[in-house]
Amino acid sequence: MEPQTRRTLIAIALCLIVMFGWVKMMEMMYPPRPAVPAPTADATSRPGDGATAASSPSDAGATAGITAPPVGATSATGLSVSDVAAAEPVLLGDDHFVPGMGKLPTDKFAMAVEVSPVGAGVRSIKLSQYRNHVPKDKKNPGYDPYQLLNEVHDARDGRVLHSFVIEQIKLIEGSSSQTLDLSNAKWELTKSTDGEAETALLRTVVRSGGAPLLRLSRTYRLDRGTYHLKIATSVENLSQQPRKVIITERGPVGIRNDDPQREFRRIVTAVVDADGKFIDGAHALRSDIAKEEGLSKEFLPGESKHTVWAALGSKYFACIVCPLPTSESKQVYSDSLVKVVGRAYFDDAAATDDLSFAQYFTTGDIAPGAIREYTIEAYCGPKSKQLWDAMPVAQQRHYEISQHADQSGCTFRAITAVMLWLLTLAYKGVGNYGIAIIILVLVVRTILHPITKRGQINMMKMQKSMASLKPKLDAIQQQHKNDKQKLQEETMRLYREEGVNPAGGILGCLPMLLQMPIWVALWTSLNTNVDLRHEPFFWWIRDLSAPDALIPFSSSYKIPLLWHMMGPINSFNLLPIIMTITMYAQQKFMQKLTKPAVPVPPKLDEQGNPIPDPMAQQQKMMNFMTIFFGLLFYNFPSGLNLYILSSNLLGMLEQYRIKKHIREKDERGELEVKRRPPEDSSGKGPGGANGKPGWLERIAKAADEARKVQSARQQELAAKKRKKQPRF
Repeated sequence: MEPQTRRTLIAIALCLIVMFGWVKMMEMMYPPRPAVPAPTADATSRPGDGATAASSPSDAGATAGITAPPVGATSATGLSVSDVAAAEPVLLGDDHFVPGMGKLPTDKFAMAVEVSPVGAGVRSIKLSQYRNHVPKDKKNPGYDPYQLLNEVHDARDGRVLHSFVIEQIKLIEGSSSQTLDLSNAKWELTKSTDGEAETALLRTVVRSGGAPLLRLSRTYRLDRGTYHLKIATSVENLSQQPRKVIITERGPVGIRNDDPQREFRRIVTAVVDADGKFIDGAHALRSDIAKEEGLSKEFLPGESKHTVWAALGSKYFACIVCPLPTSESKQVYSDSLVKVVGRAYFDDAAATDDLSFAQYFTTGDIAPGAIREYTIEAYCGPKSKQLWDAMPVAQQRHYEISQHADQSGCTFRAITAVMLWLLTLAYKGVGNYGIAIIILVLVVRTILHPITKRGQINMMKMQKSMASLKPKLDAIQQQHKNDKQKLQEETMRLYREEGVNPAGGILGCLPMLLQMPIWVALWTSLNTNVDLRHEPFFWWIRDLSAPDALIPFSSSYKIPLLWHMMGPINSFNLLPIIMTITMYAQQKFMQKLTKPAVPVPPKLDEQGNPIPDPMAQQQKMMNFMTIFFGLLFYNFPSGLNLYILSSNLLGMLEQYRIKKHIREKDERGELEVKRRPPEDSSGKGPGGANGKPGWLERIAKAADEARKVQSARQQELAAKKRKKQPRF
């Protein structure tokens, strides 16, 4: 084994040992908290429904440390809510499967919403057009609606979180204020149905010293043929003096992560500027919020900007909560919304489902006997561009902003949109997303083929030219080895005389540089496209958005060090193995293609030992990285692996055709570089017909002048420094 190769392998091994040791040390220093089983309850007394359930965390900041009073009792501030009989949750809509994703019939419900009387919240939302798992039998798929929002349990103390709960109200009276926690309060609950929608009405009364003070009402309305849930909240002043109330309302909770390798759940806000233009607001993962004090982070829109909506989303789905402006207002944002605060409700490093946000609403001054109301619309559905393009309200509110954080920063959104359009167009033609991906690879390769071909030809010309110039270059290096400036000047003069462009090799890398944004854009389109979810290709590939899973395992396995990047191994996936083999074969094929026609003699050091060839070392490292990438891609969605596999196979075919073309040009002598005439006595260079220097010579001259200026500055600074030193 060569010394350079040995040192490289030793360095890699040491890095892996350090990483493994660091992970083990962190596990020893910060062990996970022991799990406490969640309390069991029957259907009539679920956790969170009774007065004995623990309260959720109170508002960060001014309301920290306030605990929920027993239902019906007076709080420390003197405020209380009416004690009502326990009511059962009600179900709005229907969650039975409706065929045709994204094309919901107007007479069908898109979801089922379970409304709870505790906190006037929502226990769960299930989507009727999407499933949790791929059905084993397409003819009899069975009942499996996708659970978008779910109850979240804290395994340590049994706390339960629901979505859209009114957590607390803050009653402001002059310079003083009173706060009442309503997260566990029981509300009166009734359900009504008409031909177009189903509605749930919740009511409660806030008292002060036994006297009625405020009447709170909340209405959930679910219409047929829509993914929007309307939530209207009203406050009626039952006292004899004006009142001002600030309501803290919890957002959605319990959205699951759909990716085994990367956390996609995050909070996203959309902001409108002073001119009414929509722009990206802020976004944060749970890990970002967990670093903040109090496990909360306020999403500030900025000066002269307003928050239009806040969303909690996963890889394929989102719940976008948009407060509506008043009917007489022409603006797109709500004046009732005070602020949005992201939260992690459980102080547990192992918790992941407790991510949510709180919205603060103000009623303004409410006159005696008057009622103030605010309304929000919650979009609960897929992140589907096709669906949003058919929804005018989605375009007006720019729901696509919720996807921007999922997209890679190494490409352009316009390219991503083009790739998604081409993929959809191909799918409409063939009816199979797997075949559409292959067609898209073929289209991209065809468009970039002229550039790839030109780059390979220039690279071959460069290799032949450098091989013929090597003896002269070695002589120049030996003659001017102690004068770098003279060495560069003579080297550039030799290049000009021989007609060689040393920057010509860059064109060989140009196709790769041009393909990278396109490849990343297609990568993003495939990885976050809900339309590929549960879409089959053929045979064992039944879901292009998940690993192909040829042989599922009964348990999971973790590869030390790598499982943090590749995720646990739950099945034997054949497609990434085939993809890795083709990637390695393509790498070897490229190395054979770029191998010089004339073997280059090895360089020797002063002791006469051969110096390792950097190109050979780089090729060995690329072979190692190919295997490493194969492990990282093991749990990638099969649609992404199918794209890479197709690109590798078509790339090898393309390289074979280019190599054949280069060989034919070489036989005709078209790869030989014509030698340029030397400079004439007038000093005019061979750059052009009028004797002006070429662009390469101008770049070299400019770089040389910049280097001389920099050297002069350094010498001047050194001279000044020597003058300042004291003499003894």
